[in-house]
Amino acid sequence: MARPNVNIPFLLLLLAYFTLHIVLRVNLTHGLDYDEAEQTLFAQWLLPGYTEQPPLFTWIQHGLFQLLGHNALALSIMKNALLFFTYLFTCLSALRLLRNGHTAILATLSLLLIPQIGWESQRDMTHTVLVVCAAAGTLLATLRAVERQSLLNALLLGFCITAGCLGKANYFLFLAILLLTLLSIKEGRQVIFNRFFPLALLLPLLLCGEYFWWMYNNQDIVFSATRKFKLAEADYHIQGVISMVRAITLFLFPFWLFYFLVFPVGVKPGTIDEPAFGQRFIARYILIFLLLLLTVVLSFKVTYVKDRWLQPMLFCAPIWFFSRLTTAQVTAKRFRVFFGIGILAMAGIYIAFTLRIVGAGWHGENGNFSRMNYPFPAMAAALRAEGFNGGLILTNKRFLAGNMLLLFPDSTALIPGYRFEKQLSEQQAAEYKKVLLLWMPSESPEIPEELRRYAKKMGVDVTTLHEKKITRPWLYNSTPSQSVVLGTALGNWQERKQLQ
Repeated sequence: MARPNVNIPFLLLLLAYFTLHIVLRVNLTHGLDYDEAEQTLFAQWLLPGYTEQPPLFTWIQHGLFQLLGHNALALSIMKNALLFFTYLFTCLSALRLLRNGHTAILATLSLLLIPQIGWESQRDMTHTVLVVCAAAGTLLATLRAVERQSLLNALLLGFCITAGCLGKANYFLFLAILLLTLLSIKEGRQVIFNRFFPLALLLPLLLCGEYFWWMYNNQDIVFSATRKFKLAEADYHIQGVISMVRAITLFLFPFWLFYFLVFPVGVKPGTIDEPAFGQRFIARYILIFLLLLLTVVLSFKVTYVKDRWLQPMLFCAPIWFFSRLTTAQVTAKRFRVFFGIGILAMAGIYIAFTLRIVGAGWHGENGNFSRMNYPFPAMAAALRAEGFNGGLILTNKRFLAGNMLLLFPDSTALIPGYRFEKQLSEQQAAEYKKVLLLWMPSESPEIPEELRRYAKKMGVDVTTLHEKKITRPWLYNSTPSQSVVLGTALGNWQERKQLQ
């Protein structure tokens, strides 16, 4: 059966949806959430590596900042462009696997019904958004290679693999699942043993070489995130399996609920004499995913699996669900109902994103304010009144560093623990007259000891700084008492030198 063409009005609908999110984001608040602020901090420089996360997102964000300026627009365009391409790549892959335009549209809309993709990725994610986009691109490039083994398709696959390797570490599990799936199917083996395929693996090795070398020389930073894993507890095999099943179930909820409500026939798939390649491929992919994840959980004694870690592996799960339906089972009425649920999800996410910020002050006396409700412009105005118009910003919070950089673009913000002070140029060290320390008084009434030590390392005499607590009302507060406090210490940078 010939592959149907992509539905242009549907793609325009997706494009309009993500464009509206950009418009909403830049008009609703200029404050940054945690991941956005982190990227603003890191994107001050173009480095081979930054933290425990690979650097590609930061590299692209750095370029957008240079092009569009340091603002929320550049951040929002980055995220929503990646999300749009994730949906686009998923749709194009679904067309190749399902050979049905209607089910391809529904499988793509289903991403909105997976909270980690539809909501959390819009709310505050960076590297995960990139790695899911890279995984979706890799799947599409792989299916193109199955259709036609060529130099171009091998290079496209290689670039997608490179993006995934430089996106986030859990991409490697997705890649292993994909390669095992190809090896398990005749059509897939023809791709792997084709003369062009080695290029798809050689290209990432060449393009990622500098980052791999940085990882080798900064292992303390790279492996600092291992504390996130819970390992080797008693009965780990039981706890790990339960956690895995729970994570998969929660990740796909409420998608699977709506799917079975609208398509109850999906509980028992339609009769297919000889499953087409797409049905065999996606079914084999899901099976290998389950077996490989189970192997990882048991082998490494993992007792807790977070559902968000599964995004690059399970973004294509809706394609498998819809592959279980015959063309006759996807009636016009059921298509309209499920499509309508997807549109409602779009509207619901948009409204929820708005109310999360605008309605934060409605929740009692203290409100339910998020990081995006921080009144940073008002706090920056208070700092300017105190004499700070730019200089060296030191803080122990990435969140504070990134937000202040947007408001004081002629500054350099540094945090302890990542050796970013080496990036402070001699010119900056000579020009900066002022130093500003920032911290959260809710966590430490005085300058935190970690920040105090770091300031001393930077040649700052903390005893000469003027400490002041700045209190301002939350953005979208409902009563004046709903306010937040920022700890500041401002003064002259007495010792300005290039740190080695």
